[in-house]
Amino acid sequence: MVTKFIKVAIIQSVMRKVYLLILILCLLIGSTSAQIGDQRVNDSLQKIWQLRYDSIATVKRTEFLKLLKNFPVDSTISVDLRGLQLKQLPDLTIFNRVRTVYAQNNKISKVPRKLLKIDSLVSLNLSNNEIRRIRFQKNSSIKRLDLSENNFRRVPRSIKRLKDLRSLVISDNEIKRIPRFLKKMNKLNDLEINFNQIKFTKAEVTRLKNIKVLVMAGNNITELPDNINKLENIKNLNLAKNSLSNLPPSFALLDSMKILIFYENEFDHIPLEITSIHSLKTIDFYYNNINEIPDEIGNLQNLTMLFLAYNNIEVLPDTLKSLKKLKAFYIHDNSLRYVPEWITDFPDLEIIDLSFNKLFSIPDMSEMPSLYEVDIQENNIDYIPWKLLDKPNLRLLLIRGNPFLLDEDDKEELMLKIDEKRAAGIVIVD
Repeated sequence: MVTKFIKVAIIQSVMRKVYLLILILCLLIGSTSAQIGDQRVNDSLQKIWQLRYDSIATVKRTEFLKLLKNFPVDSTISVDLRGLQLKQLPDLTIFNRVRTVYAQNNKISKVPRKLLKIDSLVSLNLSNNEIRRIRFQKNSSIKRLDLSENNFRRVPRSIKRLKDLRSLVISDNEIKRIPRFLKKMNKLNDLEINFNQIKFTKAEVTRLKNIKVLVMAGNNITELPDNINKLENIKNLNLAKNSLSNLPPSFALLDSMKILIFYENEFDHIPLEITSIHSLKTIDFYYNNINEIPDEIGNLQNLTMLFLAYNNIEVLPDTLKSLKKLKAFYIHDNSLRYVPEWITDFPDLEIIDLSFNKLFSIPDMSEMPSLYEVDIQENNIDYIPWKLLDKPNLRLLLIRGNPFLLDEDDKEELMLKIDEKRAAGIVIVD
């Protein structure tokens, strides 16, 4: 009997496990089926939207090509071919004075040479196409060129024939290096080469000696070469969305730089090298891991815009009060608990964003002469800044997400005040 009972118990136990296993499999299959179903729905919606887009583009293309035949040959200076899903460009050489051609967002794979011979052409945008190769002609008058979002594996060599080229945008391709010939292009001042595979070496630096605006975001750069100071003409340097955490000492010698952007890198501190560049007007360290602001930042007395949001900063050092030319200060999404009174002494400060911190109070900023935009939302402030609401030149005030202590009379007065300000065109977010 005992043995029989044990056998029955074992069988029941096994059956329970089998049942649970079947149940789990059913749930998994159901979940997978649901996911497959959702994917099919998404795919179907995507196809529907693509068909709609293609249909609209077809209508636009047909209508435009009809109209193009009637464009005045001698007075047309701009041709807009954007988003027509063209596989090839129409003949634009008939226009004697065309200066600008917008041909982005198409399906162009080849660019006819005769287009690139147009003597009057100054600006050419071929971004978001399917171009792998392009051959420019000598002595072209092109000054602005956009080849981004194509299939280039290198910067086309024929670009060196564009003697008057000032600005080159060639982002979102598969380029691995800066070519040597850029060094000889004396008029090329602006280079935007984001989201490629650039290996930023010493050799690349020497080839960029003429560049004043360099935008090299999203290239997975982990360090800057020691000869970075050879960028002697640089005024605007954008290295956002890379993997930088330190700077070489030679960086401090870039004494002509005005704008410096390290948005979304891996800095856990503000490098002291930049505090020696007195010409700086804008610094952007959004989305890093910075814990504190160094005292040396007070040296940057020409600074007008300071972007330090999305870090781990807890304290504003007193040396910041030396930045009397500051116009915009973004320090939101940090860990501030206190804002010093000296913040009210900035005569030119127009915008301050203190939102998403841990503040319990703020100084009275109602007397700041230039301030017109204030964001203090999502803090721990328990009183309404009534004086700030009455600031004569106020344009924007965000105060929501704070535990304001208000009785019924206060609430009524606040609503009346907010309605009054909104009627006057002031944006209040409560």
